[in-house]
Amino acid sequence: MTMMTAREMDRRVLTLAGPAILEMIASTLIGFVDTAMIGSMGANATAAIGAIGPFTWLLGGMIQSLGVGGTAIVARRIGEGNRRDAEHATGQVFMMTLILSSFIMISVLCFAHLVPVIMQAKEVLWKDSTRYLRIYALGWVPGHIGSAMNGVLRGAGDTKTPMRAGIIANALNVILNFLLIYPARQIALLGFSVPMWGAGMGVSGAAAASAAATAISGCYVMAVMRRGRTLKLCFAAPGMRFRFDRQVCGRILSIGIPAAMERAAVNIGQMVFTGMVSSIGVAEIAAHSLAIQVEGLGYMPAYGFAVAAPALTGQYLGAGEKKNAEFAGRRCAKLGLTLLTAVGIGTFLFAPFLISLFTPDPEVRAIGAALIRICSFEQPFNALMSVYAGALRGAGDTRMPLIGSLISMWCVRVVPGYTAGILLGGGVYALWWCMVADLGFRSLWLFIRFRHGKWQLKKV
Repeated sequence: MTMMTAREMDRRVLTLAGPAILEMIASTLIGFVDTAMIGSMGANATAAIGAIGPFTWLLGGMIQSLGVGGTAIVARRIGEGNRRDAEHATGQVFMMTLILSSFIMISVLCFAHLVPVIMQAKEVLWKDSTRYLRIYALGWVPGHIGSAMNGVLRGAGDTKTPMRAGIIANALNVILNFLLIYPARQIALLGFSVPMWGAGMGVSGAAAASAAATAISGCYVMAVMRRGRTLKLCFAAPGMRFRFDRQVCGRILSIGIPAAMERAAVNIGQMVFTGMVSSIGVAEIAAHSLAIQVEGLGYMPAYGFAVAAPALTGQYLGAGEKKNAEFAGRRCAKLGLTLLTAVGIGTFLFAPFLISLFTPDPEVRAIGAALIRICSFEQPFNALMSVYAGALRGAGDTRMPLIGSLISMWCVRVVPGYTAGILLGGGVYALWWCMVADLGFRSLWLFIRFRHGKWQLKKV
């Protein structure tokens, strides 16, 4: 085994992280436009969509857990030089995702009206929240499959296809928002007044745009994989019928179930957290939702290095190069920490300007600027948490991140947040400081686990 130099490792890290960072930059910038379009409909529209956000994250996390298992297995097989088994695992992930996503979509279509009630949204928001969720769910099956397939592609070292899929989804979302949200109108173009068609669907238009964009993006990923440039999406050998492989599915689930439970713990905690914010007032939940969008600035570099970490650790472990696997994780963490510290400084300094891009409401702006400044302190923690969690998942170690997330979400964020923010009257600001503490605890927990090195002994 040849130990790589820092320069060589950084080059490998950036080759994988670069497209993922570009994907997140495009997604975040286009997401800003998307959020501004929704924000232009008023605080109630923003709050109606924001109130159910954690619920959709919970469902997406369940699907992504299958991608986590697929990523770890595919990365190992690619590291071993075994593409055939990597593609076999990919077919198993596809069919498992198809079944789970179909069940989720049907369930949501039937019970969407209960979600805003459970999320403690104000009654005035229930109708819009329910309508948005039902329409959005129509695009989930191809969208969720695309998300899971993106995971296995990244495990194989392909971060460019997911980047293209993400850009397609977000660009389409903005274009369709422009056409579906607003009514027919006159727009100024090169000094001329031009009639512009519009469906005038409001919140329903935003949901339809998201559903269509998600579905088309997922179909793009599947079409690319059928060509087989990185991994070929095939379900069985020629002339054979598809069958679930119990051994492979068991491995996927042994990695994916703890990851799903972790996401569930985090997302249910976020749902409770958002419910507490919603119970304070409409301006607070609107500001909370918009500040979360700005918080996403930190996810751009964090996401890129969190994508590179599992691919590299898994591939190096598959090749039997444990020292390089550990070195890859450390370099990803260092690069991510440097960039996210800079992001935190930037969001703190420009908080009033950033929130002003999304809403004209002065009360929402004032609350949102303060929340953005609070979350600027979490950005370094976000880097360490994202990278070390990714490195451990790439190695197949998903149980310890689960335990850390359970402890942190409920004992550091939710219970102290309820005490400080609701019982003691600290409001949304106290809740957000508890969120910062939660991310700090999780980053420390994962750092300690990574340094102990037991993840290197995991069999996948």
